[in-house]
Amino acid sequence: MIEKGRISNIQAAMLAITSLTIVGHLILLTLVLQQSGRDGWIAAIGGAILGLIGIITLVKLSRYFPGLTLIEILFQHFSWPGKIIGVLYLVYFFIMVTLGTRLFAEAFKKVMDETPMWAFVTVILLLTTYIVYLGLETLGRLNQIMLPVLVIIAMAVVFLTMGEKKDYTNLLPIMGDGLMPVTVGSLSVMGWFGEFVILGMILPYVQRPEKLVKTGVGVAVVTLIFFLGPITGPVALFGAEQAAKMSLPTYSEVRYIEAGNVINRFDAIAVILWTVGLMIRISLFFYGLSLGLAQALRLNTYRPLVIPLAWLIGVGSILFASNYPELNEFLFKSYVPLNILMGAVIPLTLFILGLMRFKNSRNQNGLSG
Repeated sequence: MIEKGRISNIQAAMLAITSLTIVGHLILLTLVLQQSGRDGWIAAIGGAILGLIGIITLVKLSRYFPGLTLIEILFQHFSWPGKIIGVLYLVYFFIMVTLGTRLFAEAFKKVMDETPMWAFVTVILLLTTYIVYLGLETLGRLNQIMLPVLVIIAMAVVFLTMGEKKDYTNLLPIMGDGLMPVTVGSLSVMGWFGEFVILGMILPYVQRPEKLVKTGVGVAVVTLIFFLGPITGPVALFGAEQAAKMSLPTYSEVRYIEAGNVINRFDAIAVILWTVGLMIRISLFFYGLSLGLAQALRLNTYRPLVIPLAWLIGVGSILFASNYPELNEFLFKSYVPLNILMGAVIPLTLFILGLMRFKNSRNQNGLSG
C-alpha cells in the first residue's frame, strides 16, 4: 500500500464538502441559474437526490473491494477493460485538477486583471504541490482547520446580506416555467455531485469504512444546504434574469455588502473563499491523480511523480482554453455529461458487475462446501 496515512470519516466528508462547494460557487451556480432560473433551488434538491446514486454506489463498490482505491480495483479485478477505464479515470482526474487550476487563475483575473495568468497558476501549484507531497493526512488536517473558518465567514456573509434589498418574491411562481427547466438543472447538479468519485482514491484510508454510507449521505445533505443560500440570494437581490447573466453571482452579491462607512470591500471575502476552497479541491484531485498513476505503474511511492505532474498541470491549465468564453463553453457543454459518466454511470456499472461476481463466488463456495 503506497499511502500509509489515515484520515477520519469526518475529515473525508469535509474534503468532499469543500471541493464540491467551491465548484458549486464557481461553475454550477451560473449553470443552474441559466437552466432553471428562479426554480434553481428545486433543481438543487432534486439533483442532490440523484447525486446519491453515484455516492452510495462508489461507497458500496469500495466495500466489495476493501483496502483498494478505485484505480487498484479497476487494474486488479476487471482485466483489460478495467485497465482502459482506469486510464480514463486518470485522464479525468487530470482534466479536473487542470480545470480547477484554470478556474483559480480566471477567478483572480477578475480581481487583478493586469496580472498574467501564469503567475496565478504558479502560486496555486506551489501551494498544492507541497500539500500533495506531504500526503493525505496533511491534506485532511489542513482542510479540517480551514473549512470551519470558511463556514464562519460564509455565515457572516449571509447575515450581512440579509440587510440588503432582497425580494424573495422573485422566487415565485414556483415551477412557473414547467418541469423541464428543473429537470435539466437537476441533471447538472447530479453531474456536480459526480465529482465525489475522487473520494474513491481515499476511501481505503478512512478509519471507519463501515460508516461510509452515512458519511456520503451527510456530504450530500451538508453540501446541498451550503448551496441553497447562494442559489436563492442572487435571484432575490438581482432577479432571475439578471442573476443568470452573471459569471459569478455570489461575487456580485458580496460586492453589494457594506458595513457602515468603515468596511465596504467585502469582495475580499470572496477572494479568501476562492483561495482556500480551490486550494483544497486542486490538492484533492492532484493527490488522486498522483496516487492513481503510481498505483497503475506499480511504484512504491507517488512522490517522484508530484513535481512532473505539477508542470503538466500548469501547462495544461494555460492551454485548457484560449479565453474565458471558451472555458465557459466546456463548462456548459461537457462538464455535466463528463461527470455523470465518470461519477455515476461507470461506478454503477462496476458495482453491478462486482455484485454479480460476489454472488457467484459465494454460490461456488456454497457448492464446494
